[in-house]
Amino acid sequence: MFSMSKPVCRAIAVLGSSLLFLISTCGVSAEELTNVFLKGPYLQGPGADKITIKWESPNNNPSLVRYGLKEKLDAQFIAQNPRPLEIEISSSVTNIVNGETNISRTVVSNTVYLYEIALTNLKPNSVYTYQVESSGVQTPPKHFRTFASDQRKVTFIAYGDVRTNPKIHSAVVANFKRYNPDFILHTGDLVANGTRYELWSREFFGPTANVLDEIPLLPSIGNHEADGNKYVFYMSLPGQQRWYSYDLGPVHVLALDFHYEKETDAQFAFAKQDLMTSKAPWKIVYLHYPVFNIGGHATGWGHGAFLPLFHRAKVDLVVTGHSHIYERFYPVAGENGPETWPITHITTGGGGAPLAPAYPHPALAVYGSMNHFVLFEATETKMKARAINTNNVIIDSFEWEKRNGQPVGPYFSHIYPERALKFFFEGAPSLTGSLASVPGPDSAAQIMFAIRPLEKPLQMKIELMPESAAYYKVENGPLLVTTPTQAESNKVVWAKVSTIGKRESGIDGRSSDLVSPPLRFQGRTLVGSVEALAYGQRCRVTDAAVEAAKARADANN
Repeated sequence: MFSMSKPVCRAIAVLGSSLLFLISTCGVSAEELTNVFLKGPYLQGPGADKITIKWESPNNNPSLVRYGLKEKLDAQFIAQNPRPLEIEISSSVTNIVNGETNISRTVVSNTVYLYEIALTNLKPNSVYTYQVESSGVQTPPKHFRTFASDQRKVTFIAYGDVRTNPKIHSAVVANFKRYNPDFILHTGDLVANGTRYELWSREFFGPTANVLDEIPLLPSIGNHEADGNKYVFYMSLPGQQRWYSYDLGPVHVLALDFHYEKETDAQFAFAKQDLMTSKAPWKIVYLHYPVFNIGGHATGWGHGAFLPLFHRAKVDLVVTGHSHIYERFYPVAGENGPETWPITHITTGGGGAPLAPAYPHPALAVYGSMNHFVLFEATETKMKARAINTNNVIIDSFEWEKRNGQPVGPYFSHIYPERALKFFFEGAPSLTGSLASVPGPDSAAQIMFAIRPLEKPLQMKIELMPESAAYYKVENGPLLVTTPTQAESNKVVWAKVSTIGKRESGIDGRSSDLVSPPLRFQGRTLVGSVEALAYGQRCRVTDAAVEAAKARADANN
């Protein structure tokens, strides 16, 4: 907040594009400041000799940025021709009259203006002071730092999924400045609904107001950004904007748009050219959808085209969000050729959205359901990382290093086979059972599994997940099945499930067919000598299972 008990005012004549105007620099209250600066100022486009400053105002008035070294504001840049945005803000008022509730909704239309100034020809490896003035109001002095021409070390933060809960988002970002990061990577879902103007202030720019004013943001688009129109409006990103890259010290970062997963998409051509030609010591890819993810949404993105590319291009780290948890996988690698290059996958979706369940897996080094961010420090030969919660407590730490461009050291002593990890996604559809009835303590329900073919047949043990084993039991379980080959059709396997003790199960009140308590199964197998694990979705009563059980009973009679 900025205020002065005894405001000192002066007027400055500014000449630009044949336009002469006066800007007052009176001391202002916090309310006056926020009335002019609806969002920002915030930083983007970092570099050794450049930075981009943006802010949003309700006014289309002459504005400028003063900036300089050593706390001086001896240079200035005039901001003209801001980009307009037509907005609609809806509000509702609830009135209770004679015991009846009436809700009246109003929609207010208006225009706001987004200012953008790209400062260039800056001095590398320097701290600048800057101040923005607009509509007679000036911000307090703020700072940004340019990169060195040959920067050997960077510190940066990665986090994501900050929508819905601005108080939690504020608690997460409150820790950022203490670590003095050079930039911030965001894995998407900045707001709950990207089409709603008011959410951009409430859920994103409000909580980050005292962070992004001095630390540049490099975001990736999430599914909650919806059509992405306001995301592209607010973000100043190079190239296609939805996918782009930067070289920042010893790291090369590539932001991708999860919407484009095919090899025939323009994004893939850009990513291939970008990653294969980069000579940076460390290559980092970040996007919203995880390539590998166990808890939450259990997402597996880009296995067909992008994952092989990441191995060939020697990507070191893939950072994603979407699932509102923290996961760090052991380095994952294939068996042959370029695919033997190990990649670390991290899911960091704990920035403020409602948390999701996290589950164990042999491929996971650390997992948990908590609000957090990840802090990285990278030199040309070493990468260190710490996952940190809202109380500034470290929940995970690790480091890995390279020698002559090759990964070395104890971090790579435990590499999980990619083929075993892919079983999580390949086996999962076979593990969602269909019930013919609701299980009870004295009425076992028949459950049907449709075991899908795999490229290579595997013997799989199907058993209850631990949280379901507290409520259910399987007669003569667990099941041992061999998956069919791709030349065969689905294999149907039956079992009987009942509840433990006197507990009754029922139908989930939010669904017409999901069983409650939740009933879920997992499958275990060996891929080579490594244990692989897959989880099925919640079981439900289905018409198909009812009819199949009836036909089965008729056949036995």
